[in-house]
Amino acid sequence: MATTRTDRLFEPEVVEQPHTYYAHLRQFDPVHPIDGTNAFLVARLDLIREVIANPQIYSSQSSEFLCLGEANQPYLRSPASVPSGLEGMDAVLATADPPDHGRQRKVLSHLFSAAAIGAREEEFRRLVDSTLDPYLRDGQVDWMRSIAEPLPVVMLTRLLGLSDDTAPALKDQGYASVELIGGFVPETAREELLRKMTELGPAIDAYVGARSSDHPDQTTVIGACAQAVTDGRLSEVEVFVILGILLAAGGESTTSLLGTGARILAEQPDLQDRLRAQPDLISAFVEEACRIDPPFRGHYRRVVADTVLGGIQLETGSRLILLWPAANRDPEAFADPENIDVHRTNPRQHVGFGWGIHLCLGAPLARMEAKVTFERLLARTSSFSIDVASESLHHHKSLMVRRLVALPLTLRP
Repeated sequence: MATTRTDRLFEPEVVEQPHTYYAHLRQFDPVHPIDGTNAFLVARLDLIREVIANPQIYSSQSSEFLCLGEANQPYLRSPASVPSGLEGMDAVLATADPPDHGRQRKVLSHLFSAAAIGAREEEFRRLVDSTLDPYLRDGQVDWMRSIAEPLPVVMLTRLLGLSDDTAPALKDQGYASVELIGGFVPETAREELLRKMTELGPAIDAYVGARSSDHPDQTTVIGACAQAVTDGRLSEVEVFVILGILLAAGGESTTSLLGTGARILAEQPDLQDRLRAQPDLISAFVEEACRIDPPFRGHYRRVVADTVLGGIQLETGSRLILLWPAANRDPEAFADPENIDVHRTNPRQHVGFGWGIHLCLGAPLARMEAKVTFERLLARTSSFSIDVASESLHHHKSLMVRRLVALPLTLRP
């Protein structure tokens, strides 16, 4: 019996260090079929922008995710595996098309605007400093466990309108959501992850309280959503999905970016010194860290009309995975793409936060948090380095996210 060769995308070496594979796709196979499925990887920036710009052909409504089966064969996980009560809940924000996408986003856009997030910068700076204090005294920190993972979720809980002590449980809920679509979860583990994914207890309690109020707090996500339901601008199902998405993507984006950026700086002491001397370049560094190794490896699109992309015929129903990291190192778009350059003419040209109408709602938050965290780390140290060989570092096994498991740093005052 003929067998299907597993695509290199799933090889452990490629999952951990995908950029050589991405470069091959970009140059030789930019619309790459995954054998045994109707899914294609899209690896070139111009093609990815073509897809995003045409939602009438390439829909964001896709609840199937590429997975590796127990027989080492790739497949798209069917929405039929979604438990009763969750069907049809995927068309929200990142997985919604116009006009629903714009309607949903409008409810929250004022809370995540650059101005609104900028007003909270000092609050986050205090949080970073107080969290760094004991580790600066000790001279050692597991950057991921102690800084990059908890702080973004604490800030997100505050934006939601929740207390800081809810952050650990909500972080676990968000990570379960991301792991579920990561491509390597066996069927035996799905039920437990689905249970965790739907554990929004504190957020739901706060929402119920806001709905019973005559004047819910419009400066919080939960209050704004409650008012939108009252006004008929959102359904309650949409609210629950929005809360789940924000917890999954909102924490993940900054956590992964903080890990990537800190690792780059720890491995490049000259760059550390340069940013200490010129802190106004830290914002550009954040953009470069997001470009060279973005928090998410890609997003999905569903082909809703027969079409041709990059010379490849795509049938209705095909799935596309837009490879943000591959596009962000496209030499046709970026000079010297494999290296950090804090003087790029247009540092936000990358797609590390998506692009077009689906530019990440929380991008201003992630940018602010990363900028402030690196500012304080650089200002309060003379140097820092990785206290194990870089080769021993590794990322979570996932086709979706690029989060370091651990990053042990030595801090020098």
